[in-house]
Amino acid sequence: MLQDELRDRMVAYLSRHRACIVCSSGKAGASAVLVWYRNVKLEVDCLVPRWADVTYQIEENPRVLLIVPAGRSGGLRWLEYRGMARPLVSPDWRRLLSAGTSYARPENRYLAIRVTPERLDLVDESRGWGARETLEV
Repeated sequence: MLQDELRDRMVAYLSRHRACIVCSSGKAGASAVLVWYRNVKLEVDCLVPRWADVTYQIEENPRVLLIVPAGRSGGLRWLEYRGMARPLVSPDWRRLLSAGTSYARPENRYLAIRVTPERLDLVDESRGWGARETLEV
């Protein structure tokens, strides 16, 4: 029962936000880029700019770390999301792109990836240093 409540809180947190930092690593080192995302329950679809090293590193190592900050009003709170990334074959560009964005060949500018979770940590330091809730998937 507690796991279901925690899972629901994690889904709600993901649903309230639209931007995250995607971190990856490969032979050349580590990289990170700020991206837009949409979630479906705990899975996250991200638009990674093609110029970012993250797009190349995912081919070498599909393990990624997403950091979803709470934003200005959220204080010292964020979600650490560890998972496996894979490119989307037929992304729903209209769902992924924000309103007002050109739909003319978005695949030339972005790599759409889906991240499947392995572990999520909701960190809330307003409750004390290192306060976190962990969900292993």
